[in-house]
Amino acid sequence: MRRSWIGIVALALTGACTSVLSPDTPVESEAGPADYQPLVAKALAELKDTKGPFDVSPLRRTRLAQPGDWMVCVRATVQERPTYLAFFMREGQVFDRRIAVLIDECAQERFQPLPPPPEAKPSSPDAKSKSPPEAKSSPEAKPSARPSP
Repeated sequence: MRRSWIGIVALALTGACTSVLSPDTPVESEAGPADYQPLVAKALAELKDTKGPFDVSPLRRTRLAQPGDWMVCVRATVQERPTYLAFFMREGQVFDRRIAVLIDECAQERFQPLPPPPEAKPSSPDAKSKSPPEAKSSPEAKPSARPSP
């Protein structure tokens, strides 16, 4: 009788330590960056040997050993070869990127064209066309070379 109680207690303790959810099950705590495509386009613009056109996958949560909280896959051309790139995001910023590996599952993703990065906008419409004002020199503005009496 005593052994059956020990078995029941052991089963109850073991059951309390296991999870019903698999480790790949995402926990919905926050939404990913809504504007992730411009972030990825900006990060792509920094890569020198990568050529477009670029295609991007939908944003998804990272899994297992992937860095960051969110990731996207990008289909691009690197050194004249089609390649998948993985971009990882945390706190609304791209903080890491790499050539995609098996765990990223980029080959199974659906892709859509990535819009070009937004260009830096000048502060005013005439900012590019106007040059900075030059200081005009006037004889009154120059300090006198003669000592004063």
